[in-house]
Amino acid sequence: MSQNYYLLLRLWLTPYNHQLYSLERGSSPKQISISLPNLSHHVVSNSCSGLMCLYTDFSCGRDVFLCNPTTKETRLLPSSCLAAKIKDGTILGVGMGHDCRGNDLIKVVRMWISYHNSRSKNYIVEEYDLRSDSWRIIESANPWSCEFETGSFAMHFKGAYYWWGKVEGMTRTIVRLDVGGGILNKVAFPKDVDISSSSGRYLGVLNEYITLVCRNCCHQNANFDIWAMHGGGTVDSCWTKLRTIENSSSYVPLVFWEKNELLFKMFDKMKSYNIDTEEIHNVNFENEGRGIADICEAIFCVKSQISVHPPLPTMTQLGGMD
Repeated sequence: MSQNYYLLLRLWLTPYNHQLYSLERGSSPKQISISLPNLSHHVVSNSCSGLMCLYTDFSCGRDVFLCNPTTKETRLLPSSCLAAKIKDGTILGVGMGHDCRGNDLIKVVRMWISYHNSRSKNYIVEEYDLRSDSWRIIESANPWSCEFETGSFAMHFKGAYYWWGKVEGMTRTIVRLDVGGGILNKVAFPKDVDISSSSGRYLGVLNEYITLVCRNCCHQNANFDIWAMHGGGTVDSCWTKLRTIENSSSYVPLVFWEKNELLFKMFDKMKSYNIDTEEIHNVNFENEGRGIADICEAIFCVKSQISVHPPLPTMTQLGGMD
């Protein structure tokens, strides 16, 4: 019986050859052919409702694509007015999600930093709506004066975007922003955890709970801990430690997949950790007899027939245009 989901991986085969592969349990990885100018210059951000979001690293995220890996449909999103206006800006993160309040409409979010002068930073968030096929700047108050770096988008969950941030220039934190805008709120997270390194942290969803994988800064062996959050990021949220993964100091966490399993990479090898049994097994990613140099990104994606194009207007909407 065919699974209704798969793991998507952007593999680095040679310095200038990146390929997108899908993997299902019990089968070999299969290359996915999608129509992109050059996959080596594209970063896979995340997936939502069967679509995945990619952005062009070469253009610093100004070119954003939606792709359905099931139908192989790909589309370059229209440029925004902000992209044409900001000449001195840098894009810090690109991701996608959906609006729980509006029939789960697909959204794409992009955060910019603009420098008014050498001392002033201005963070701007814009959001793309698939229904209207347009971008708009969304209000995002920043009372904590959080700062963000390149690659700061972490994930989307239940109508909220989550970002990696810093407070007072040093302290690392997780920041939540509701779809459609609002206040950038700090998310309380466990004490004595280390989320300073992008290769030593992962924020995902496990059994409908926001789950953090990171090192404990008090552990001499730097093993990874797995924490589940109860409370959805509100002030009274609390965390429960699920597991400590022994002998994991050289691992890089990638993504949750296969129910309760966490995929890691260790150099050019892949391992999967079962959170229930605490067993670790190797995952075969051999490609036509050749090994892989690295895995750039890994995302969990459901199979769907959702189109990357804006939906056609309904008869009611057409009638209202008369």
